[in-house]
Amino acid sequence: MSRPLGRLLAFAGLALILSVYGCDAGHGFVKDDFGWILSSRDLSNLLHAPTGFFRPVVSLSFAFNYAVFDTRPLGYGLTNLVLLLACTGLMAGLLGATGARREVAVAGALVWALNFQGINMAVLWISGRTALLLTLWAVASAWAWQRGARVTAAGLAALAMLSKEEAFVLPAVLTLWAFIDQAGTEGARSWSRIWRRTWPLWIVAALCFALRLQSGALTPATAPPFYRYRFDLEMLAGNMLSYLDRVATTPVLALLVFWLVAGAPRAPMSSRFRLMSLKGVAWLVLAFVPTILLPVRSSLYAVMPSVGVVMIVAALANDLVPGLSAPALKRSTIALTLIFVLLLPVYRLRNERYVREAELSASIVAELAKLAASHPAGGLVVIRDVRTGARPTAEQAFGPGADTAAALMTSGKLRVWIDPPPSELAGTPAPDLSRAIAVLTVESGAVSLK
Repeated sequence: MSRPLGRLLAFAGLALILSVYGCDAGHGFVKDDFGWILSSRDLSNLLHAPTGFFRPVVSLSFAFNYAVFDTRPLGYGLTNLVLLLACTGLMAGLLGATGARREVAVAGALVWALNFQGINMAVLWISGRTALLLTLWAVASAWAWQRGARVTAAGLAALAMLSKEEAFVLPAVLTLWAFIDQAGTEGARSWSRIWRRTWPLWIVAALCFALRLQSGALTPATAPPFYRYRFDLEMLAGNMLSYLDRVATTPVLALLVFWLVAGAPRAPMSSRFRLMSLKGVAWLVLAFVPTILLPVRSSLYAVMPSVGVVMIVAALANDLVPGLSAPALKRSTIALTLIFVLLLPVYRLRNERYVREAELSASIVAELAKLAASHPAGGLVVIRDVRTGARPTAEQAFGPGADTAAALMTSGKLRVWIDPPPSELAGTPAPDLSRAIAVLTVESGAVSLK
């Protein structure tokens, strides 16, 4: 591939990422967003877990956003977009460090960012930045590891562990990578040699785990039922199939299109392919260990593991490219890029759910602000949630956090109750609704004061 064409396609990929996510980011806060902002404003909570999760790096990001943007959601959404771009750049660096050619590394990173599942949720739901921060620091740690910067890799791994719990598998992942790198060499099975390379990772993991223990964060024993591990073979099989779809469909189809348009060439399985693909498999499998036995499924759980699939796909593409003629490489690269461009309306359609929920939340918050201004003494506001029409509903916009949203957006003047209550609040005693100062009705995705 010529350098000008490579640069042009990289620019086209960047423009496509901005087109897919840029217009839809930051339309409003939903669900957990309010709690993260409210608890993160006070940095004295940093070593505690007021939301139930010990993620101080996430809290710091919300504290920064609040200091700069107050409660204007656009800045928070653009922060998520910047995090995605940073992850994409680091992905290209990691793929290059594991042996991929520059053009393959860039293409693999762009395909990761354009995955149809997981990425849009991580960007458009502001609280989804937990998955982006996890991936950012995890990939940065792996890149540093590949470049031989062991202490730096351990420090970056610590930032990943302080962003989201799944990062605690990183020491195991990179230790397995050390074994893969030594496979076939003298002393490959020397545990002492591996330990000398990996001990900083395990030390920081122990320190981060100790911090988490003293924070009061949820554990498998204290978490709600949907966050507790279940050893159920049927559930495990369903989770595996669902997550395989979420992490693999887009990159595998992208590689298939590239291969077919290039003329379906045969690819030799080089030693570099074996190393890259084994590392990708190790990343993919271990990254799912913390979540695969949870009864609740989330596309956010697929964001970090999908890095492993992209490594495997990039390894295959890396062996295909040398055998292609310049016209075939140019043809297949342009065809794949055009397909992603033509899919732009599909991406935007898949974003619509998150945008509509955010816009409904913003509309309700605007009404609450008006009520807070006209009722200085405060009071109770009831949201009548009509769930028989079109989506979204107040339940989808706020979940159990409507009262938290009111506390943040009206400086504690108003209390809010959704009627009927969200499923998470089933069994919670309702306040005296007859004493409400106002009733908002949400129906078919719109809010009105009645």
